[in-house]
Amino acid sequence: MAASPVRFAARLLSAIAIPAALIFAAPAGAAQDAYGIAATVNDDVITTYDLQQRVYFMVLASGVKPDEDSLRRMQFTALRALIDERLQMQEANKFDLEISDEEVGNALQRLAQGNNLSLEQLTERMTQAGISIETLRDQVRAELAWQRIVNGRFGQRIRVSDTQIDETVRRMSANAGKPSYLISEIYIEATEDIGGMDGALEGARAMITQFEQDAPFTALARQFSSGASSAKGGDVGWTREGELRSEISNVLPSLEKGTISEPIIVPGGVYIILMRDKRDSESESVYTIKQIRVPAENEAAQGLAQTAIREMAAQSPTCDTLEDAAETIESAEVVDMGVIKSSQVGGPVLKILEETEVGTVSDPIAAPNGVMALMVCDLKIQGAGIPTRDEVEDRIIDQQIAQSSRRYLRDVRRSATIESR
Repeated sequence: MAASPVRFAARLLSAIAIPAALIFAAPAGAAQDAYGIAATVNDDVITTYDLQQRVYFMVLASGVKPDEDSLRRMQFTALRALIDERLQMQEANKFDLEISDEEVGNALQRLAQGNNLSLEQLTERMTQAGISIETLRDQVRAELAWQRIVNGRFGQRIRVSDTQIDETVRRMSANAGKPSYLISEIYIEATEDIGGMDGALEGARAMITQFEQDAPFTALARQFSSGASSAKGGDVGWTREGELRSEISNVLPSLEKGTISEPIIVPGGVYIILMRDKRDSESESVYTIKQIRVPAENEAAQGLAQTAIREMAAQSPTCDTLEDAAETIESAEVVDMGVIKSSQVGGPVLKILEETEVGTVSDPIAAPNGVMALMVCDLKIQGAGIPTRDEVEDRIIDQQIAQSSRRYLRDVRRSATIESR
């Protein structure tokens, strides 16, 4: 099972001087305990110092150019993140789960190395920006704890059936000849606390503005996206036209390389898509099939033959038993057609193959002097960038764990006593 990566900022060096006057202006040299209370989460307190530090870090990590509107949104996002982290650590305490200083230190080392820095250099850069390394340390500890809780709670329960994998492969095969797109995404969930869909649209437009002002899309996705891909900076990877939900797929052909979409409204939220690259497909579907033919001289005979094939198919014959099953149909003939590539067929036949699951018989159709149906015995996709069945399974598991994580945190949040000041 592929473990969900920890959400770290990928770019920390794009800005050092942050206009402190824009963010919770406080008297110079004020002590940490001079700050007030920003929120309480059950029995835990989030101070305005904690909130200030997190906003500083978000500005630094995302490359956002602060203005009044962006700071307002960042303060809300930062407070929401801090509340979630308190809840995550409270859950960890319930399970007596401890994340050692060594584990946190190792994660920080990896983060620093990813930015071509030593941990000492990273600490120094953050200090220059007015950010305590403890801000990042607390975030890392909460994320490691939550990842361990979610994997332990849901990882062993998730089972991916062969049917799920087959359906995913079938869907991919149906799109194998279509153009491919390398994309990244930002997903803004339309939750009540941000004003529902109107708030999500406002947040999406703000992300577009920041991107147009040279904020890195990867950093924006890590800091602000609610999608499972946020851990990878919004990276979705290569996808073919038709593989994603229709609202997104319909937009992809019109996007040029290096451009981002307008906000895309879907049930529950809003997407922004970055088109990183596109290419014509170099892959195709390869089917192993058998054909059933039943002679029929007129429409009445065709109707009877179609009914007989459907009744036979309802008995779920396999490719090995298809000939025996077809003996129940008068004059039926089964022909082993072997291996056929999608490029070798077209029109109605290709449509039938694309819509027929592996190991099943297609719906019968009228053919010259009779009725025919196809059974797909096997399906493979050949070409560059085609995931294996194991990779498809890992992808499905990651998606289900991410969904379980969001639901779990939502339930914890609803049962908590949270007060914002």
